[in-house]
Amino acid sequence: MPEEIQLKLVFANDHNSANLSITTNTPVKEVKKIILQRHWPESPNLIPAEQVERIRLFAAGKELGGKGSDDSKTLKDAQILVSPNGPTPVHVMAVQKDASEKPVENTENPSKSTSQCFCTLL
Repeated sequence: MPEEIQLKLVFANDHNSANLSITTNTPVKEVKKIILQRHWPESPNLIPAEQVERIRLFAAGKELGGKGSDDSKTLKDAQILVSPNGPTPVHVMAVQKDASEKPVENTENPSKSTSQCFCTLL
């Protein structure tokens, strides 16, 4: 029988939190789906759920899942560190959908590429 764990969802840049009971054999992508559909708070500090492209989850300083095949791992495979003293804190960060249209091409020097940085400081 799979082990059930308690997660305390802590939303980045907001005061909201939520508790989630889930089994360790649940894939990370399913956890993210549940958070977005059932536990996403309505807050002026957060991106509305319909504008979220994807969710990033962090527990004990380590990202759970990621993109693509990493999200197919179960919580157990992702080696989540479970807190023995209560719910395991999991920090939830949303990545917003790209609302911009097709980027403007560099017509001055087409062979010169531009660099972009998409960094997030926590």
